[in-house]
Amino acid sequence: MKMRKLYAAMAVALTVCLTLPLASDAGADAAKKPALSKKKLSINVGSSKKLKIKNYKKKVTWKTSKASVAKLSAKKKTSVKITGKKKGSAVVTASYKQAGKTKRLKCKVTVREKTVNDVTVTPVPVDNSTPVPQPTATIDPNAPTPSPTPFPYDTYEGCLWKQPADVHIKDLFSQYFVSGVSTDLGSLRFGESAALVKYHFSSVTMGNENKMESLITDEATDEYPDGMGKANVDNYYATNGEGKVIINYRTLENVLSYCKANNLKLRYHAFVWHSQVREYFFLQDYNYSDYSLEDYEANGWDTSNYHKLADYDTMKKRLNDYISQVIDYIYSHGYGDVVYAYDVINEAANGNVTFTYNDNGSTVSVRTNPGVTTQSGKTVTSDSSPDDVMDMLVNEGRVPAASHSYWYATLGKDYLYLSYLYAYEAIQEAMAKYGAQFGYTQTPSLIYNDYNTDADNQIKLVNYINLTCNEVNGTSGIKYCDGIGLQSHSIPEATQENMIKKIADEGLEVQITELDENINIAEDTHASKMKKLYGIYMKYSKNGEYGSVQGDDYIGVTSVTNWGICDGDGSWGAAYLFKTYDDPEEILSLEPKPVFYGILQAGGVDCGDEVY
Repeated sequence: MKMRKLYAAMAVALTVCLTLPLASDAGADAAKKPALSKKKLSINVGSSKKLKIKNYKKKVTWKTSKASVAKLSAKKKTSVKITGKKKGSAVVTASYKQAGKTKRLKCKVTVREKTVNDVTVTPVPVDNSTPVPQPTATIDPNAPTPSPTPFPYDTYEGCLWKQPADVHIKDLFSQYFVSGVSTDLGSLRFGESAALVKYHFSSVTMGNENKMESLITDEATDEYPDGMGKANVDNYYATNGEGKVIINYRTLENVLSYCKANNLKLRYHAFVWHSQVREYFFLQDYNYSDYSLEDYEANGWDTSNYHKLADYDTMKKRLNDYISQVIDYIYSHGYGDVVYAYDVINEAANGNVTFTYNDNGSTVSVRTNPGVTTQSGKTVTSDSSPDDVMDMLVNEGRVPAASHSYWYATLGKDYLYLSYLYAYEAIQEAMAKYGAQFGYTQTPSLIYNDYNTDADNQIKLVNYINLTCNEVNGTSGIKYCDGIGLQSHSIPEATQENMIKKIADEGLEVQITELDENINIAEDTHASKMKKLYGIYMKYSKNGEYGSVQGDDYIGVTSVTNWGICDGDGSWGAAYLFKTYDDPEEILSLEPKPVFYGILQAGGVDCGDEVY
């Protein structure tokens, strides 16, 4: 403890010395407001330009008023690629959060016809007789996998976050649950953050890299230079609608290969969510803005497919293709034992739609998310007009508000059980095909993940999934959904304990999946609360005080994941276990907060005089 205080004091003193001469500059930087790199932008049809937001480092939501004129792709945290589709004008809006309020910046985009100096590209006619080939893995699963970039302190001697010496969170609680942290690919693979993840945690959850928008992309690749959205449209017509959705495995491969090489387990987050989707995935032929109605007529395509929301049977197949292809990739490339849990569905029980099902003669009501609407609030279905569908796409975008769900709009409540049925069957098939080849021994958990504190409604939803899957498959007593993931964002200790006990007593698995606190919480209060929470998590684990006397069928808490490494990480800038001290010349910048020591104390570690 004395050494930790000494390191902290030295860091603070050094920080003060180095930052004093720069105080005026720092104040000037802090006063800068977020702004777009361009307020007006002109591009030619077929050309692309990048639009950025300056003086803002968190997540930005990008939307275009006319995707048929200015199409958005390669949406990054603070930038977007704009491609001119046809002559006209559109407004691109960047929405961001500041002081708890949503603010918007706008850029007017003018798309001009190509000039005589532009290179003319002759369209390649679609050959309906030859299916578009599906992508294959380009990375040899037996090839060496990259490790983190070199770090100056290979032994980590003197690192503030190493204190007390030789204590690893992942080992401290290993008899109770898996200890994990959420991160992104950059923090996972490079520098001090990567070192910290491997030192203290045995499991990672990717904040965005496993979501639909990272797998079913709209970007151009070497294989699909015109973009994967267009490739999916072409594939639809080349295969008479029977071809599987085309998936970009590059980011997934980078995550999986790194985890395997560095002995980390992965919580896969998440297959099905109402947010961060690709809108074109839910259209009958995938065509958002790649082809006009005139193109349909010229190609001899069915014009009734133009801007049509996909019908029920199409979406059933598409959902199955999406889930089963990803799982097959994971298992066929040697990563079957890397993924120990899949968040199959995320946050589906927070809307205003109620449905019922029969459970042993009793009628049970469950609340779930509604479908999608136009800007005026008109519900859109597969029977809606092309104009209403386009209005809806602009209104909802890739991040629908109010928990609106493309999944519910196309499949109704059936997507809830179908997602687990397809995931379960895909894993069974993959184990049969690749289990002996790779020596797989682990059966992953299929989890329903949510932030809501209504455990009763979540339990009812999971029971519906399991009852319906068994009924449809002609089975009995199989858990197609193994349990519930409690995100645990700033939820009081007593509430969490009550939820955990209810879920565990139902015979379901409990995973703490996105643990964090409000950024304004006092540090000592945060430490005390987290110490109590870890005590609760241990208590309700299989080997804990409560779980150890519940019998062989009890599962309880199996995993605890902090939703970020350092204050300001994650999706909304919450409070976590570490903070940075402002020293631009110092590589070692991550410093443990009192909450870090509170967690260690929950595991019985003596951290000195300060007891939380």
